[in-house]
Amino acid sequence: MTFSELCAVYPGLAHKGWQIPARLDGQFALRIVEPHSLIHQKDSPLREVGILLKGSFRVVNEFENGNLFMIETNDPISFTGEVALLSGYGITSVTLETLTVCEIAFLPAAVFDAWLNSDIHLLRYVSELIATKLYSTSYHRGERMFYSTKYVLLKYLLEEYDKTTGSLVVIRKTRQQMCEEIGLSVNSINRLLTSFRRENLIAMNHGKIAMGPEQYEAAMDALKVYLLESRNGQK
Repeated sequence: MTFSELCAVYPGLAHKGWQIPARLDGQFALRIVEPHSLIHQKDSPLREVGILLKGSFRVVNEFENGNLFMIETNDPISFTGEVALLSGYGITSVTLETLTVCEIAFLPAAVFDAWLNSDIHLLRYVSELIATKLYSTSYHRGERMFYSTKYVLLKYLLEEYDKTTGSLVVIRKTRQQMCEEIGLSVNSINRLLTSFRRENLIAMNHGKIAMGPEQYEAAMDALKVYLLESRNGQK
């Protein structure tokens, strides 16, 4: 498949100003990947780089003890394997799992690398995506290490509240999802939620965490207190 054929199906590509040399064109492989499927797994050889054109996937770090930590989610237009490629390691550092049906155009890693070297607009776009991720990681790095677990979880719940509208916001994430996203065990999360409920910072709605405006305000005040506590909860 050629780049112009991809642009005809996905017009957003055409507006990026990317230009692929004729000698590299015609090697795109467009694939449809079903939800909850692996795009690639951590520690796998990087053989191809993909351009996410539709859908979303999550970036997960897997550990030998079986725990998962979700780093981020990616939406179009983004890439798969670009970090491993630019780092020069050639081995994937994370696992990519689709959240929805994804449409991804893959190129052999060597071909994508040659395209990057010849197209400053593509190189700038990829660099900005990676820099944005690194900025966010750097900005929040160490938060889970030095702040109390109360602070980490309550801040997460408040951020989830801010993503939704309504007088009563129900946070539909499962305990396991929270565990993967913030790095606390399910047991710790359950214990903290019991404490938050006792302090009237949250309510429960059919087993899901809920917050109304008054609870939100109380949680914001509590967050300032938790900010002054160390990891073990001592001031």
